[in-house]
Amino acid sequence: MSAFDEIQEALRQRADLNARLSLIPYEGTPEVKEVSGRKYLYTRKRIGSRVASTYVGAYSDDLYQLILRSTREAREFRKQIRKLDKLLANLGYQGGELPPRVVHNLDFARANMKANIYDQAILEGGPHPFCRPRRS
Repeated sequence: MSAFDEIQEALRQRADLNARLSLIPYEGTPEVKEVSGRKYLYTRKRIGSRVASTYVGAYSDDLYQLILRSTREAREFRKQIRKLDKLLANLGYQGGELPPRVVHNLDFARANMKANIYDQAILEGGPHPFCRPRRS
């Protein structure tokens, strides 16, 4: 398998893991709070330098287990993503922004797409939905 194929496969796997991570409904450590004799579930999650609690719902064993399972899955997904990032770095892949020349070429192509379609239809000589006689 060539380096290009390995990079492509690793990027596909990373995108899949990120998509699965974004679908996890509850992320964070479960926390049970009792108010007036009733139990409520919250999730605690560190966001930046702060710890935030998010209300989930009234306590039930099923919901508590769901939160625990979701937390384990999220941790495993992040671990796999870190391994893939390390593999990509070892293969020489550098993510990030496109070089300015490529961005310029893409902008040029977008700006001239309609004119290119029109000119190609005129060259072919057939009626085309974009071909309208030019008015002088």
